[in-house]
Amino acid sequence: MATKQLFGTWSRALRTVTYVAEARLRRRPAAHRPRLSSLELRLTGSRVSRARIDSHVRTLLGRRNEAIAAALADKVSLAAVSAVVGIRATDVKRLGGAYQDLHFSGVQPEWHLSGLAAIVRQLEDALQDKERGVERLRVDVLEGLESGRMDIFRVAALTALPADRIRELIRATG
Repeated sequence: MATKQLFGTWSRALRTVTYVAEARLRRRPAAHRPRLSSLELRLTGSRVSRARIDSHVRTLLGRRNEAIAAALADKVSLAAVSAVVGIRATDVKRLGGAYQDLHFSGVQPEWHLSGLAAIVRQLEDALQDKERGVERLRVDVLEGLESGRMDIFRVAALTALPADRIRELIRATG
């Protein structure tokens, strides 16, 4: 009975309370943020470009390793796979041994070798893109540092690279 009375008074009190919205202060406009220069935009964009290229290279390396394992499982000679891929036979054997779940499928060796050659060409193209990106980054970093508008820590913040890596880039140019 006591709970019923308590509930009754609580529900009556609830019915009588009305919410009145108070006027809130308007938000202040955001302070004007300075626009980034074209060099700063290029340095910031290099971060996304590097991530995309690195992801593509990792994907191609995985595909190459799986193709090596499939070729070895189908009894393609180690020397032929090594010649197409361009790495030592011991490395080919080690990479192929990492995939224990592949079994003989009966696919012709020429098919495996042509597929491996295509993957290797794509990987070489991706690595060349990566080198071109590093060279563009190096030029942009030197431009920013030599102009005096940025210090090494500003460049590091824009590129999301550690300052030591920026110093390595500078040393690589001589």
